[in-house]
Amino acid sequence: MILAQNIYKSTKHIGKYEERIIQTLTEHFQLKEYEVIPHSSLNISWGSVISDVDLLLIKNQLLTYVEVKSSKDNLARAKQQIDHVVDYVDYAYVATEKHVKDWEMVNVGLIHVQDGTVTLLRKARKLSGKPRFCSVATLKKKCLARFFGMENRYLMSVSKYELAQYVYTKRECTHSILREIVTCGELCTTTCPIGQKEE
Repeated sequence: MILAQNIYKSTKHIGKYEERIIQTLTEHFQLKEYEVIPHSSLNISWGSVISDVDLLLIKNQLLTYVEVKSSKDNLARAKQQIDHVVDYVDYAYVATEKHVKDWEMVNVGLIHVQDGTVTLLRKARKLSGKPRFCSVATLKKKCLARFFGMENRYLMSVSKYELAQYVYTKRECTHSILREIVTCGELCTTTCPIGQKEE
């Protein structure tokens, strides 16, 4: 189960141009009864380029990611940033102040934000299909070990890459499983969503 209070808050500084857009989006989606987690961080092992996200939305146990781009930002970067996290979320959007004429991201939705008004220009499609190996490989080693059912005493003799390969080929890796793992940060050690080793 996805719980907003379990998701890590990012320690990265919020850009001054993005801050008011994020505030506008937060208020907008709260009125639509979403749980809103601005400026958060996914429970994965690689750097903040991948783990830090502008806005996460939770509703009906579905996770939506919103990448915010101000008028000062390069919109082309959004495609790469979203590509890093699509295997962990159900929906993805770009929210921007810019007027976009041609939208090329097929599954990604587009939101226009201007003067405190939020307009949905294109609805996102639900992300599905088997997550890629690179997304499984970004999980923390302890998460991969729990997923594979490996006991702690064996961890030091197996590389993280090998663990990721074992998990990817021998366990069912789905969006919903990865989504729960990357949002369990604050209670990772006590309420791990992966489950214990099978007997």
